[in-house]
Amino acid sequence: MLKSIIKKTMPASGIRLIQKLGFYKHYKPAPGTVSMGDLNRLTPLSTEFGYDRGGPVDRYYIENFLSQESAAIKGRVLEIGDNEYTLLFGGAKVQQSDILHVDATNKKATFIGDLSNAPQVPDNTFDAIVLTQTLHLIYDVKGALATCYRVLKPGGVLLLTVPGITPIDHGEWNKTWYWAFTDKGMRALMAEMFPDGNTVVESHGNVLAATAFLYGMGLPEVSKEKLDHNDPFFQVIVTVRAQKKA
Repeated sequence: MLKSIIKKTMPASGIRLIQKLGFYKHYKPAPGTVSMGDLNRLTPLSTEFGYDRGGPVDRYYIENFLSQESAAIKGRVLEIGDNEYTLLFGGAKVQQSDILHVDATNKKATFIGDLSNAPQVPDNTFDAIVLTQTLHLIYDVKGALATCYRVLKPGGVLLLTVPGITPIDHGEWNKTWYWAFTDKGMRALMAEMFPDGNTVVESHGNVLAATAFLYGMGLPEVSKEKLDHNDPFFQVIVTVRAQKKA
């Protein structure tokens, strides 16, 4: 009743003020009164995913996921592209760190090739695979997941992240940016490709996080409290933990 009186008697500027003070959290401006502010633009604030504004918003969810699952990053670990996350979250638990890269110019790569067709990578070899923000760049998604399953040791763990709501790269990956995913899509894929495994699929994000990411806002520009709110209808990142049957 009090909210109804406020809406009828107080000007929109006053309502916005008490909303900012935390007294009217679910206020919705009437049609035609929405204030777009700095977002009233047709181009993003950054075309580099926010790297030039303090770091990408989506990395918050990716790195939280890897931190929570860090116990699985141990023994012999394969990471795609580089081994930054293997070393950061595996640390002393990692006995051998391998890198698979599609480009032979990467001198640190242990294996060269396409994850969707990599017969040169031996079966039942790795205790863990770290596969972050890569699957959407591979046309043959099922082939890539089949390789992951094949090269994991029995009991080995795949830690996978994929984009949901996302900008598309303006640079070198633009030509191979094939997919975006949902939690339902990943559950269906994992049920097929890891049929006897133990798989947990989760989505992360909300409308504010998705909007900030699309506009290229940097991670420091969005509060942790707002990023931590999860709304499955606005999925910025989907995470997967899949364990091959022992």
